[in-house]
Amino acid sequence: MTAPNQAVDTSRPNSARVCNVLLGGRDGYDLDLLVARPLLDSQLTIAMRESRRFARRAVEHLCNQHRVHQVVELGCGFPLHPDIGEINADANNTARTLCIDNDVLAATHARAVLNGPNGVVADADLTDTTAVLAEITAVMDSSAPLAVCLSGTAELLADAPAVLGTLTNQLPAGTWIVFSHITDGIAGDDISSAVAALGDAGIGFHPRDRDTIAAMLAPYRLAAPGLIAPHRWRPADTEHATLRPLHPDTWDLAAYSALGQLPH
Repeated sequence: MTAPNQAVDTSRPNSARVCNVLLGGRDGYDLDLLVARPLLDSQLTIAMRESRRFARRAVEHLCNQHRVHQVVELGCGFPLHPDIGEINADANNTARTLCIDNDVLAATHARAVLNGPNGVVADADLTDTTAVLAEITAVMDSSAPLAVCLSGTAELLADAPAVLGTLTNQLPAGTWIVFSHITDGIAGDDISSAVAALGDAGIGFHPRDRDTIAAMLAPYRLAAPGLIAPHRWRPADTEHATLRPLHPDTWDLAAYSALGQLPH
């Protein structure tokens, strides 16, 4: 397990804390709240929240339907109940969850939640793919099914396609990916305004169009229903009300999501 090595900076807004507030959490400081509050009713926030519900449904689906009990969450942020680790552990008491984040407060909160013997939190920058892969290798059993969750994180990486491509090239065949991404191809003006507000606060946010998102997932074989808005991805495929979409499938949301697997 790697320990966080960065100091907490409260002098400026922070992406992990702002995103936590947008997702309904309470782990923001006053500067973070000033950024997040005007965006709470935006299309960006609606899409982010539905993307989070999708990710939890997809992990639950993998645990229950495909016996996947090793989950890596890349850019875990601040845990929100039920978090990925809880869902994984509820499905199997020997499940392993690895949460990776380079934000010191997010990592500290994740450690407080993942307090069982099979939960590990690692401090690593996702753009340092060598470090990320080393953490996965150290924690996970290479002979057992593995899922990697990248939801609500790729938008914060300027070079996300390259980062995911490098990781994908070195992940074992059969690895699943739980993926979501905000797009500016839907509700573009609203998304652009939200991105500009985040940028003014020093938070880089990078929505991408559908073609770019599809290209990021090209190495994976996508499970039905494919690349789709998060609230339309198997909306009833859970017994837990907190994981079901809040918005009807007649709505268009500014995000895409998919569950995929690297071919054997």
